[in-house]
Amino acid sequence: MIKNDVSNISEELERIHDSFDQMVQPFRSALWNYCKRLTGSPWDAEDLLQETLLKAFASLTRVKQSVNPKSYLFRIASNTWIDDCRRNKIQIEELEIEQAYEEHSVSYIDLSEAMDTLIHQLPPKQASVILLMEVHNFTAKETADILGTTEGAVYSLLNRARNRLQKLHTIDQTEQSLSTSAEKEAVIQQYMDSFVKGDFKTIGTLLADYATNEVVGRGLDIGKVQIRKNSMGDWASGGSDQSLQAKLVTLWGKQSVMYTKETKTGTALWDITTVEIENGRIAKHRSYYFCKEFLEAAAKELHIPLFVDKELYGVQW
Repeated sequence: MIKNDVSNISEELERIHDSFDQMVQPFRSALWNYCKRLTGSPWDAEDLLQETLLKAFASLTRVKQSVNPKSYLFRIASNTWIDDCRRNKIQIEELEIEQAYEEHSVSYIDLSEAMDTLIHQLPPKQASVILLMEVHNFTAKETADILGTTEGAVYSLLNRARNRLQKLHTIDQTEQSLSTSAEKEAVIQQYMDSFVKGDFKTIGTLLADYATNEVVGRGLDIGKVQIRKNSMGDWASGGSDQSLQAKLVTLWGKQSVMYTKETKTGTALWDITTVEIENGRIAKHRSYYFCKEFLEAAAKELHIPLFVDKELYGVQW
Protein backbone atom coordinates (compact mmCIF):
# COMPACT_ATOMS: atom_id res chain seq x y z
CA MET A 1 0.00 0.00 0.00
CA ILE A 2 1.39 3.41 -1.00
CA LYS A 3 1.60 5.83 1.86
CA ASN A 4 -0.51 8.92 1.38
CA ASP A 5 2.38 11.31 2.08
CA VAL A 6 5.90 12.03 0.88
CA SER A 7 7.69 9.66 3.26
CA ASN A 8 7.84 6.80 0.73
CA ILE A 9 9.51 9.09 -1.82
CA SER A 10 11.82 10.36 0.90
CA GLU A 11 12.95 6.82 1.70
CA GLU A 12 13.77 6.12 -1.96
CA LEU A 13 15.64 9.41 -2.32
CA GLU A 14 17.67 8.71 0.81
CA ARG A 15 19.13 5.61 -0.83
CA ILE A 16 20.00 7.57 -3.98
CA HIS A 17 21.42 10.38 -1.87
CA ASP A 18 24.05 8.03 -0.45
CA SER A 19 25.53 7.62 -3.94
CA PHE A 20 25.42 11.39 -4.43
CA ASP A 21 27.26 11.93 -1.12
CA GLN A 22 30.02 9.57 -2.22
CA MET A 23 30.42 11.50 -5.47
CA VAL A 24 30.61 14.82 -3.60
CA GLN A 25 33.13 13.81 -0.92
CA PRO A 26 36.36 14.31 -2.95
CA PHE A 27 35.37 17.94 -3.67
CA ARG A 28 33.51 18.85 -0.47
CA SER A 29 36.43 20.44 1.37
CA ALA A 30 37.47 22.62 -1.59
CA LEU A 31 33.83 23.61 -2.17
CA TRP A 32 33.38 24.64 1.48
CA ASN A 33 36.54 26.76 1.37
CA TYR A 34 35.30 28.39 -1.83
CA CYS A 35 31.98 29.20 -0.15
CA LYS A 36 33.77 30.55 2.92
CA ARG A 37 35.93 32.90 0.90
CA LEU A 38 32.98 34.08 -1.19
CA THR A 39 30.77 34.85 1.80
CA GLY A 40 33.44 35.88 4.29
CA SER A 41 31.69 33.94 7.06
CA PRO A 42 31.88 30.24 8.05
CA TRP A 43 28.20 30.40 9.07
CA ASP A 44 27.17 31.74 5.65
CA ALA A 45 29.60 29.34 3.98
CA GLU A 46 27.87 26.34 5.51
CA ASP A 47 24.48 27.70 4.44
CA LEU A 48 25.78 28.24 0.88
CA LEU A 49 27.35 24.78 0.83
CA GLN A 50 24.14 23.09 1.96
CA GLU A 51 22.05 25.08 -0.54
CA THR A 52 24.52 24.13 -3.27
CA LEU A 53 24.32 20.43 -2.41
CA LEU A 54 20.53 20.54 -2.30
CA LYS A 55 20.35 22.23 -5.69
CA ALA A 56 22.97 19.91 -7.16
CA PHE A 57 21.05 16.84 -6.04
CA ALA A 58 17.69 18.23 -7.16
CA SER A 59 19.10 19.10 -10.59
CA LEU A 60 20.48 15.64 -11.35
CA THR A 61 17.39 14.59 -13.28
CA ARG A 62 17.99 17.47 -15.70
CA VAL A 63 21.61 16.55 -16.41
CA LYS A 64 21.53 14.65 -19.69
CA GLN A 65 25.23 14.66 -20.49
CA SER A 66 28.56 13.79 -18.96
CA VAL A 67 29.74 16.57 -16.62
CA ASN A 68 32.74 17.10 -14.40
CA PRO A 69 31.42 16.75 -10.81
CA LYS A 70 33.74 19.44 -9.43
CA SER A 71 32.80 21.98 -12.11
CA TYR A 72 29.12 21.05 -11.66
CA LEU A 73 29.25 21.80 -7.92
CA PHE A 74 31.31 25.00 -8.25
CA ARG A 75 28.97 26.25 -10.99
CA ILE A 76 25.92 25.84 -8.76
CA ALA A 77 27.69 27.45 -5.79
CA SER A 78 28.81 30.42 -7.92
CA ASN A 79 25.39 30.98 -9.48
CA THR A 80 23.61 30.60 -6.14
CA TRP A 81 25.85 33.17 -4.51
CA ILE A 82 25.61 35.63 -7.42
CA ASP A 83 21.81 35.27 -7.40
CA ASP A 84 21.78 35.94 -3.64
CA CYS A 85 23.88 39.05 -4.23
CA ARG A 86 21.39 40.25 -6.84
CA ARG A 87 18.49 39.75 -4.46
CA ASN A 88 20.39 41.67 -1.80
CA LYS A 89 21.17 44.42 -4.33
CA ILE A 90 24.92 43.87 -4.18
CA GLN A 91 26.60 45.19 -7.31
CA ILE A 92 27.06 42.61 -10.03
CA GLU A 93 29.65 43.65 -12.56
CA GLU A 94 28.52 42.97 -16.10
CA LEU A 95 31.07 43.40 -18.86
CA GLU A 96 29.74 44.97 -22.02
CA ILE A 97 33.15 45.01 -23.69
CA GLU A 98 35.75 42.30 -23.24
CA GLN A 99 38.93 44.10 -22.38
CA ALA A 100 42.21 42.57 -23.40
CA TYR A 101 44.08 40.82 -20.59
CA GLU A 102 47.64 41.97 -20.06
CA GLU A 103 49.65 39.37 -18.19
CA HIS A 104 52.11 41.88 -16.70
CA SER A 105 49.78 44.84 -16.18
CA VAL A 106 49.33 43.99 -12.51
CA SER A 107 52.04 43.00 -10.08
CA TYR A 108 50.93 39.87 -8.25
CA ILE A 109 50.04 40.29 -4.57
CA ASP A 110 50.34 37.72 -1.83
CA LEU A 111 46.86 36.24 -2.18
CA SER A 112 47.39 33.72 0.60
CA GLU A 113 47.52 36.59 3.12
CA ALA A 114 45.15 39.07 1.50
CA MET A 115 42.44 36.85 0.04
CA ASP A 116 40.33 36.02 3.09
CA THR A 117 40.41 39.60 4.32
CA LEU A 118 39.72 41.44 1.08
CA ILE A 119 37.84 39.09 -1.23
CA HIS A 120 34.35 40.02 -0.04
CA GLN A 121 34.99 43.67 -0.98
CA LEU A 122 35.12 42.70 -4.64
CA PRO A 123 32.07 42.60 -6.91
CA PRO A 124 30.72 39.00 -6.89
CA LYS A 125 31.91 38.01 -10.36
CA GLN A 126 35.42 39.34 -9.74
CA ALA A 127 35.56 37.43 -6.47
CA SER A 128 34.36 34.24 -8.16
CA VAL A 129 36.91 34.48 -10.96
CA ILE A 130 39.95 35.13 -8.77
CA LEU A 131 38.98 32.35 -6.35
CA LEU A 132 38.26 29.84 -9.10
CA MET A 133 41.50 30.53 -10.96
CA GLU A 134 44.02 31.57 -8.32
CA VAL A 135 42.89 29.35 -5.46
CA HIS A 136 41.12 26.36 -7.02
CA ASN A 137 43.22 26.20 -10.20
CA PHE A 138 40.42 26.15 -12.74
CA THR A 139 41.54 27.18 -16.22
CA ALA A 140 40.12 30.27 -17.91
CA LYS A 141 38.00 28.02 -20.12
CA GLU A 142 36.67 26.04 -17.13
CA THR A 143 35.99 29.27 -15.24
CA ALA A 144 34.14 30.68 -18.24
CA ASP A 145 32.00 27.52 -18.40
CA ILE A 146 31.24 27.70 -14.66
CA LEU A 147 30.16 31.36 -14.83
CA GLY A 148 28.50 31.15 -18.23
CA THR A 149 30.73 33.72 -19.94
CA THR A 150 33.72 33.88 -22.28
CA GLU A 151 37.44 33.44 -21.67
CA GLY A 152 38.04 37.07 -22.63
CA ALA A 153 35.56 38.25 -20.02
CA VAL A 154 37.17 35.96 -17.45
CA TYR A 155 40.64 37.43 -18.08
CA SER A 156 39.24 40.95 -17.85
CA LEU A 157 37.51 40.16 -14.55
CA LEU A 158 40.70 38.61 -13.21
CA ASN A 159 42.73 41.66 -14.13
CA ARG A 160 40.22 44.01 -12.51
CA ALA A 161 40.10 41.88 -9.38
CA ARG A 162 43.87 41.92 -8.99
CA ASN A 163 43.97 45.69 -9.48
CA ARG A 164 41.25 46.24 -6.91
CA LEU A 165 42.84 43.91 -4.36
CA GLN A 166 46.05 45.89 -4.60
CA LYS A 167 44.22 49.13 -3.79
CA LEU A 168 42.39 47.75 -0.77
CA HIS A 169 44.51 48.46 2.29
CA THR A 170 42.31 47.49 5.17
CA ILE A 171 38.87 46.18 5.83
CA ASP A 172 36.56 47.16 8.62
CA GLN A 173 35.15 43.96 9.99
CA THR A 174 32.36 44.65 12.37
CA GLU A 175 31.33 41.72 14.46
CA GLN A 176 27.70 41.73 15.30
CA SER A 177 27.50 41.58 19.03
CA LEU A 178 24.88 39.21 20.28
CA SER A 179 23.09 40.30 23.38
CA THR A 180 21.06 37.55 24.94
CA SER A 181 18.64 38.19 27.74
CA ALA A 182 19.18 36.47 31.07
CA GLU A 183 15.98 34.48 30.49
CA LYS A 184 17.20 33.11 27.15
CA GLU A 185 20.60 32.29 28.60
CA ALA A 186 18.91 30.39 31.41
CA VAL A 187 16.95 28.23 28.93
CA ILE A 188 20.10 27.54 26.90
CA GLN A 189 22.02 26.67 30.06
CA GLN A 190 19.28 24.25 31.13
CA TYR A 191 19.33 22.68 27.66
CA MET A 192 23.14 22.28 27.78
CA ASP A 193 23.08 20.76 31.27
CA SER A 194 20.31 18.34 30.26
CA PHE A 195 22.07 17.28 27.07
CA VAL A 196 25.34 16.30 28.69
CA LYS A 197 23.38 14.42 31.40
CA GLY A 198 21.34 12.59 28.77
CA ASP A 199 18.17 14.04 30.31
CA PHE A 200 16.09 14.24 27.15
CA LYS A 201 12.81 14.31 29.05
CA THR A 202 13.76 17.75 30.35
CA ILE A 203 14.89 18.89 26.90
CA GLY A 204 11.48 17.82 25.61
CA THR A 205 9.82 20.22 28.04
CA LEU A 206 12.01 23.04 26.74
CA LEU A 207 10.87 22.61 23.12
CA ALA A 208 8.25 24.86 21.58
CA ASP A 209 5.42 22.96 19.86
CA TYR A 210 6.57 24.35 16.51
CA ALA A 211 10.29 23.76 17.16
CA THR A 212 12.64 22.47 14.48
CA ASN A 213 15.75 20.37 14.93
CA GLU A 214 18.21 20.25 12.04
CA VAL A 215 21.29 18.08 11.79
CA VAL A 216 22.86 20.20 9.07
CA GLY A 217 23.34 18.26 5.89
CA ARG A 218 21.57 15.14 7.18
CA GLY A 219 18.02 15.78 8.27
CA LEU A 220 15.32 18.05 9.65
CA ASP A 221 12.57 17.32 12.17
CA ILE A 222 9.65 19.73 12.35
CA GLY A 223 7.53 20.02 15.47
CA LYS A 224 8.03 18.96 19.06
CA VAL A 225 6.30 15.59 18.60
CA GLN A 226 8.48 14.59 15.65
CA ILE A 227 11.69 15.73 17.37
CA ARG A 228 10.93 13.66 20.47
CA LYS A 229 10.04 10.67 18.31
CA ASN A 230 12.94 10.86 15.87
CA SER A 231 16.13 12.84 16.43
CA MET A 232 15.73 13.14 20.19
CA GLY A 233 15.16 9.41 20.27
CA ASP A 234 18.51 8.97 18.52
CA TRP A 235 20.20 11.23 21.08
CA ALA A 236 18.59 9.41 23.99
CA SER A 237 19.60 5.97 22.69
CA GLY A 238 23.21 6.83 23.50
CA GLY A 239 22.42 7.53 27.13
CA SER A 240 24.51 9.84 29.25
CA ASP A 241 28.05 10.55 28.09
CA GLN A 242 30.16 11.61 31.07
CA SER A 243 32.97 12.74 28.77
CA LEU A 244 30.84 15.51 27.20
CA GLN A 245 30.88 19.13 28.35
CA ALA A 246 28.93 22.12 27.01
CA LYS A 247 29.85 25.78 27.05
CA LEU A 248 28.22 28.92 25.64
CA VAL A 249 30.69 30.72 23.34
CA THR A 250 30.71 33.46 20.74
CA LEU A 251 31.91 31.99 17.45
CA TRP A 252 32.40 34.32 14.48
CA GLY A 253 30.02 36.81 16.05
CA LYS A 254 27.25 34.30 16.79
CA GLN A 255 26.35 32.86 20.17
CA SER A 256 26.79 29.10 19.98
CA VAL A 257 26.99 26.01 22.13
CA MET A 258 30.40 24.35 22.05
CA TYR A 259 30.39 20.66 22.96
CA THR A 260 33.73 19.17 23.93
CA LYS A 261 34.65 15.58 24.61
CA GLU A 262 37.36 14.22 26.88
CA THR A 263 39.63 11.78 25.05
CA LYS A 264 42.81 9.92 25.88
CA THR A 265 44.81 12.79 24.44
CA GLY A 266 42.82 15.60 26.04
CA THR A 267 39.79 17.80 25.37
CA ALA A 268 38.52 17.94 21.77
CA LEU A 269 35.73 19.78 19.95
CA TRP A 270 32.81 17.38 19.48
CA ASP A 271 30.02 19.55 18.06
CA ILE A 272 28.79 23.11 17.56
CA THR A 273 25.09 23.85 17.86
CA THR A 274 22.98 26.97 17.70
CA VAL A 275 19.80 27.41 19.73
CA GLU A 276 17.14 30.05 19.13
CA ILE A 277 14.77 30.85 21.99
CA GLU A 278 11.26 32.25 21.60
CA ASN A 279 8.88 32.84 24.50
CA GLY A 280 11.08 30.87 26.85
CA ARG A 281 11.19 27.77 24.64
CA ILE A 282 13.63 26.32 22.09
CA ALA A 283 12.27 27.26 18.68
CA LYS A 284 15.18 26.27 16.46
CA HIS A 285 18.08 23.91 17.09
CA ARG A 286 20.88 23.28 14.57
CA SER A 287 23.71 20.79 15.01
CA TYR A 288 26.83 20.95 12.83
CA TYR A 289 28.02 17.50 13.93
CA PHE A 290 28.54 16.18 10.39
CA CYS A 291 29.92 19.41 8.89
CA LYS A 292 33.58 18.44 8.84
CA GLU A 293 35.00 21.54 7.16
CA PHE A 294 32.92 23.85 9.36
CA LEU A 295 34.06 22.06 12.52
CA GLU A 296 37.70 22.13 11.41
CA ALA A 297 37.45 25.90 11.02
CA ALA A 298 35.64 26.20 14.37
CA ALA A 299 38.29 24.13 16.15
CA LYS A 300 41.01 26.36 14.74
CA GLU A 301 39.11 29.49 15.77
CA LEU A 302 38.53 28.15 19.29
CA HIS A 303 42.10 26.86 19.64
CA ILE A 304 41.06 23.31 20.42
CA PRO A 305 41.69 19.95 18.68
CA LEU A 306 38.81 18.45 16.71
CA PHE A 307 37.28 15.12 17.72
CA VAL A 308 37.62 13.03 14.55
CA ASP A 309 36.44 9.60 15.63
CA LYS A 310 33.33 9.94 13.48
CA GLU A 311 31.96 8.58 10.24
CA LEU A 312 30.83 10.89 7.46
CA TYR A 313 28.54 9.14 4.96
CA GLY A 314 30.07 5.80 5.92
CA VAL A 315 33.64 7.02 5.57
CA GLN A 316 35.90 7.55 8.58
CA TRP A 317 37.09 11.17 8.96
